[in-house]
Amino acid sequence: MKREISGKLLLALKEKPSFAGELRVRLMEDYDAEGRAKYFLVCQKMLPFNMEEFALIVEVRGGLVVDNCEEITEAMSWRREVSPTEVRDILDILEHQVISVVPETVMGLDGTTYELLIERGFSKVQFTWWCEPPAVWKALGEISKRLLLIADATSVPETLQPDSRKKLIKQLSEERDELRARSKEENEEVMRAHNLRCHELARSLRAVGLTCPGCGRHSKENRFVDKSPDAESYFICGACGRSFRPADL
Repeated sequence: MKREISGKLLLALKEKPSFAGELRVRLMEDYDAEGRAKYFLVCQKMLPFNMEEFALIVEVRGGLVVDNCEEITEAMSWRREVSPTEVRDILDILEHQVISVVPETVMGLDGTTYELLIERGFSKVQFTWWCEPPAVWKALGEISKRLLLIADATSVPETLQPDSRKKLIKQLSEERDELRARSKEENEEVMRAHNLRCHELARSLRAVGLTCPGCGRHSKENRFVDKSPDAESYFICGACGRSFRPADL
């Protein structure tokens, strides 16, 4: 059951890396029984938590089959207390250092996108940038770094994961490694068979020649390129220069 979030939203930050899950951070204001203001971050990290999990989940969706797969697709949530002094500093930066103008265009591919939402009653303004904010939004980058530092998402998802999820991740990793080893062995066996056939054809080349499947010329001048044992060997036609392999004949 999800925990209800009380209080007023001051800021909402989203960090969206290219190859890891989105991190959502909300700065909330609430009051205790004596009417004193208190502040906290509500943090949520979406799947995958890191690059290693990104690769693992891609492979899971590509064919790894496990029970209770929903356990590795559940986001992790946690809270961090924020001191009133820290909050005042952040709000002061917003009030005095942020210039609301349209920045220069910056585009990219891989990298991290940031979204910072500011709410005041019915008024909202959202800033979005890629990697580093434009110069006119430098203060927003400073605020984002402070919020992310408080959130401390690097280690938290690991500590919040139940043992059952950790065991499942370990099981998936072992299954993936086993499949990779099996696939590598099968590929190496196919390559050994291929190169063995190439050596048989090389003996035929020296004795009677080979016919190029590209130009149709039969010749002993075709060249054998021996790449064994690490890669597939092949032949190059002495007439047309095209390469061919046993499967082409």
